[in-house]
Amino acid sequence: MRKLADQIETELQNQEVCAVYNSELARVWPKTISAPKRKQAIERFAEKHRLAVTFYDIGLCAIFEKPHQASSHTVVLPLKPKPIVRGKKPS
Repeated sequence: MRKLADQIETELQNQEVCAVYNSELARVWPKTISAPKRKQAIERFAEKHRLAVTFYDIGLCAIFEKPHQASSHTVVLPLKPKPIVRGKKPS
């Protein structure tokens, strides 16, 4: 499990997400575990390592990423609309 955590940490230093496919997941969480229990175990692993995880077809791929800070992705747009200026078409 430590090896997987190190691999994810290393990849997240260079990119925003780390995809871990079933063959790698199965080394830590065997395919013999029921899908819901396997998913819960992977979610606990992510939480323990302060990561966000998204599943794409449970058992196929888990995408790990650093949790985003709400303030770093918040965009505030002005509520006052700009007036539309229409000019005359050239003759």
